[in-house]
Amino acid sequence: MTRDRLREILHSFSNRRVTVIGDLMLDHYLWGITRRISPEAPVPIVNIESETHRPGGAANVAYNLRVLGAQVTAAGVIGQDLNGEHLKTALNKEGIDLSGIIETPHRPTTSKTRIMGHTQYRQQQQMMRIDREVALPVTGKLLNQLRDAIAQSHAPDAIFVSDYAKGVVTPDLMDTVRRNTCPIIADPKGRNFDKYRGVTAISPNQSEALGVFNLYDTDEKTIIDTGHRLVKEYEIAQVYMTRSEKGVALFETDGRVTHIPATARQVFDVSGAGDTTAAVYTLALISGASPAEAAHIGNLAGGIVVGKVGVDTVSVDELTNAIQ
Repeated sequence: MTRDRLREILHSFSNRRVTVIGDLMLDHYLWGITRRISPEAPVPIVNIESETHRPGGAANVAYNLRVLGAQVTAAGVIGQDLNGEHLKTALNKEGIDLSGIIETPHRPTTSKTRIMGHTQYRQQQQMMRIDREVALPVTGKLLNQLRDAIAQSHAPDAIFVSDYAKGVVTPDLMDTVRRNTCPIIADPKGRNFDKYRGVTAISPNQSEALGVFNLYDTDEKTIIDTGHRLVKEYEIAQVYMTRSEKGVALFETDGRVTHIPATARQVFDVSGAGDTTAAVYTLALISGASPAEAAHIGNLAGGIVVGKVGVDTVSVDELTNAIQ
């Protein structure tokens, strides 16, 4: 791919409409310095100096898409709590449409609190993560409210389904999502891929793809066979498989497989990298890129974001500068 072709695709990112459906989360960071070990237990003491709140999970996908210029509607379920308010504030600040978000007093906003500490001589690193969640499937009245919110959103150019197995992306919800005629891209979770049947594309990592068929890290032939099998058995046009240090592999219905090597020079943090690469892949697809071109751009984005500390985003300028 040439720099001019990449610029052409990136220029088309602006104002594409994407609805992001899935498990909305809040990433909460406590930043501090570590100077000694606790006398109460063999753990470091972190003196907190600041804290930040960022969109996580499906909300991070929405955030990534918005940073790249898309018009984004977020759809999912959050609690009527302080973390939910922090999440809405973070999304609203970026101009993300919150009309698809349903609030409930019966489950908390899914949140991940990361305690980040550093010493005088060492880089910041994660010391601990504290999760708060209820992962029961969304059903009944809450499911119907979410369905109605999705149906009433402006006709998108694509729907991105971000499944973190926290209960929002159920087979019943996917039946509703599939009624849309626009491209549907799903970032899957778990081993039940039946609920993603017939979508335009899925973006599993290698381990997730193998797990569908109860396989584990194995030889290259088995991995390639698994990609083709996912395309055929679940009637999915494109399987965009991320493979860590091996880059990505794209499988299509015509039997074609495209291998793209990893671009990261140094890996600091893989948090949120899957969200970023899948979001960029989606936006490229609806901006005139071929599946192979979209995979190339998504891979570039993943290589950039793993070089940053914490869950982060990638910009159009960074993507342009990354092209060889």
